[in-house]
Amino acid sequence: MNKNYCGEHEVKQNAAKKATWHEKMQAFSDYLGRPKTVFDLKDRSKALLLLAAIIIGVQYLLKVLLK
Repeated sequence: MNKNYCGEHEVKQNAAKKATWHEKMQAFSDYLGRPKTVFDLKDRSKALLLLAAIIIGVQYLLKVLLK
């Protein structure tokens, strides 16, 4: 008996569809967009606050230097 047959019925093999580059990037973006734990939320909020502080600091420095 061939391995593709189960009794009298043929077992269809699922051919895996290759993901495109765009689908991979979309999945990765979705993965990064979902926080997994409370710690992720805390880390992301700290990073956002740090980014805002850096932007404000650079704006202040440019304001002072261009005066």
